[in-house]
Amino acid sequence: MKAKKKALITDITNSVEAKISEAGEVSKKVKKVIEKSAEKLATKLVKVYHKEEKKKEKAQKKTTGKAPKVKKVAVKLPVAPAPTAIQTETVSE
Repeated sequence: MKAKKKALITDITNSVEAKISEAGEVSKKVKKVIEKSAEKLATKLVKVYHKEEKKKEKAQKKTTGKAPKVKKVAVKLPVAPAPTAIQTETVSE
């Protein structure tokens, strides 16, 4: 994204300076102002472009038709009572 931003800044700056230079010379102050404005505009354009790409990716994921998610339901099995051991004693006479 940084490369795109830098390319946009230089393109905007060059085109604005070219239009202004037709009227006369461009001072250093004007060049700085143009550069700052171009930087702000480039950041906004890159953000908008990035958001549009994300929207396209989301739309593409929805159209690919993934299998619907299966909702897992916990099933409780009945618990059988544990057998109790009966102790018997031998009775001696």
